[in-house]
Amino acid sequence: MAEDTELTIALAEYEHLRELSRTVHDQSTARFTFFLAVASGATAVSAGLITTGTSDGRVGPAVLAGLGVLVLLLGIFVFARQIELNDRGRRYAVAATVLRTYLARRAPDLAPFIVMPTLDDPGPFAPEPFHRHWFRDLVSQAGMLALVNSVLVGLATTLAVLAAGPAWLAASVAALVVPASVAAHLRAIRHRVARSAAQVGTVLSTRTLTPPPPEGD
Repeated sequence: MAEDTELTIALAEYEHLRELSRTVHDQSTARFTFFLAVASGATAVSAGLITTGTSDGRVGPAVLAGLGVLVLLLGIFVFARQIELNDRGRRYAVAATVLRTYLARRAPDLAPFIVMPTLDDPGPFAPEPFHRHWFRDLVSQAGMLALVNSVLVGLATTLAVLAAGPAWLAASVAALVVPASVAAHLRAIRHRVARSAAQVGTVLSTRTLTPPPPEGD
């Protein structure tokens, strides 16, 4: 029986994509967990300072501000990395779908038994890698980072306004700043998704995706 070079390459590439997808998932989860640990620790320290105060009965504002800035900067960096990893994951998912399409077209009798999505049949587990509702982005890991970052921005703005103005003004400014920050984060997420979708669409539209017959046919 002749060696099927195309099938061997396709299977090796598919396995490589599985490893890359797993690596992206692990890195994304690790960074998100690390951020939650730092944010939780900073919150606990801040609560302790507010509760106990210092020896003269006052909370050290410099310490609280430093913790807030630290968590916010970390949140911004992790958010940026998170949307990059999510983008890679979507691209790997598309690549795996294309390879499954190749395998299914090579073996049409096997195609009805493939439940993962292909370009010909989305199946019961059809992904939504690009076109989806904004709420899906909000409840993702990147979206949760966006919420935390926005709350920190709103808190910093509130404290700054309170130092020079009344409480009602600080509350009003915070009510405007927090949603604006969330919207800016979501815009960054969706902009990255749209750019990736355009690039993937361009690649797929210029490729010939009809596989040749297996060797020996």
